[in-house]
Amino acid sequence: MKEDWYRKAYGPSAAKTYETSLFNLITTEFGYIGGPDVVKLFAKKIVELNNQYYLREEFVRPGQMRWLVLKAGQKYSKSKKLSDMQLIPVTLTLICPEDIEDRITKVKKNELIEKLIVRLCTETKEQGGVLTETDVAILLRVSGAMISNHVTSYEKRTKKVIPRAGTEMDMGKSLTHKRLAFHNYKKKIPTSENARLIDHTPESVDRYIKDGTRIEKLYTAGYNEWDMAFFTGLPIYVVKEYVEIIKSYEKEKKKALVIKHSYIL
Repeated sequence: MKEDWYRKAYGPSAAKTYETSLFNLITTEFGYIGGPDVVKLFAKKIVELNNQYYLREEFVRPGQMRWLVLKAGQKYSKSKKLSDMQLIPVTLTLICPEDIEDRITKVKKNELIEKLIVRLCTETKEQGGVLTETDVAILLRVSGAMISNHVTSYEKRTKKVIPRAGTEMDMGKSLTHKRLAFHNYKKKIPTSENARLIDHTPESVDRYIKDGTRIEKLYTAGYNEWDMAFFTGLPIYVVKEYVEIIKSYEKEKKKALVIKHSYIL
């Protein structure tokens, strides 16, 4: 049988855990209390108790780090500097046992990076903060463009929104959440379900839908994008995004009508 180089190279790293240290301590310092399986179970139970009684949010496990991020819920505007916004510390997991297993099973590099981006952004949101794509680029020591490409690719493929400053605080041009919210509305998906699908509040979804319907009415009336931006007070790039959705929806409707007529004929 051919030797699995990846398992040989990366497999041992999976054993670098607190649980392994505890297992070694019990077997070397406390004498015989049972076979290896019994000791492993004993160590596992101790770890579970530690997690339940002693570990706090600011406790940093191996593979984790602390990072300052923007506090969620703040209002952002172009006239407001990031340095003027409130920050909070969060704990981020850069390496976990699943990552080691992914290396062993030869998961492709792009998928590894995407999974890490999703994990970092999700962990941050769960702790009341938001990461920027620049944050992620710094943490992973890659370019911002690379992170942006991975985020775009993931969201288009999965139809899921990665929670980050662009989507949570309307910073920059991360408009995927608006696109999905309005697209789901056009498909007659209820607001509650729409909110669940894009991981936003129903109030946010209603706001995106309201903006989209305003743009749609103006677009149908023949106004250009700059006029629509003036009348609605929305940034031009937001208007362009909604117009793109509306045009796409119109194409789908025309295509459906053509197919319907072809069946009739």
